[in-house]
Amino acid sequence: MSHAPWLSDKARATVLDQIVGLEATSGAELVVTVAVRSGHYRHADYLVGALLSLAALLFYLFYPDPLFDDVAVMLIIASFGVGTILGASLSPLRRVFVSRKQMDEEVRKAAHSKFVEQGISRTRDRTGILVYVSLFEQRVEVVPDIGIPVQDLGERWASGTKALDISAKNGFAAFAQALAAMGPMLTEAVPRAPDDINELPDDMVQA
Repeated sequence: MSHAPWLSDKARATVLDQIVGLEATSGAELVVTVAVRSGHYRHADYLVGALLSLAALLFYLFYPDPLFDDVAVMLIIASFGVGTILGASLSPLRRVFVSRKQMDEEVRKAAHSKFVEQGISRTRDRTGILVYVSLFEQRVEVVPDIGIPVQDLGERWASGTKALDISAKNGFAAFAQALAAMGPMLTEAVPRAPDDINELPDDMVQA
């Protein structure tokens, strides 16, 4: 999945319009943050390199050629380097060698860190919501502040946040649709007060 649609000016404008529209009727304060990835996963790159160098070694052992005797070790080492670069460069390949559990943990940890770092909890009524998108992991983690009545919303909240999470695999258009669908629920649960002010930035943040 290309990152470009998520980080384009059009995507930023779409997110801005949706947040402004939502906050016109709700006291909830949404912040959308997009990260290219939440973890480094270097072990996956090294594993790709190790597998490629092992393949080179096996090829040399089963199909020996005197022409390669003097450079076999160098070729095997070079194969490791090439594999490491491929793992770091090709997200689908790297993703194969990282467990879903680890990716989920990295996204969750990064989202809660950004929640604090971006001051989402500093609103007057504690109604901030971080919508954290992690592109490599294809995950969306939603972190609400204590002023959002998550327990009262129950299945509606669970369904809405799940739709956002699933949308990360389906592209920005799906995400924008899922984000817009949160509006009526938040308007009903956290209606905008007459003296409400905008306390958090509406522009999409790139982590």
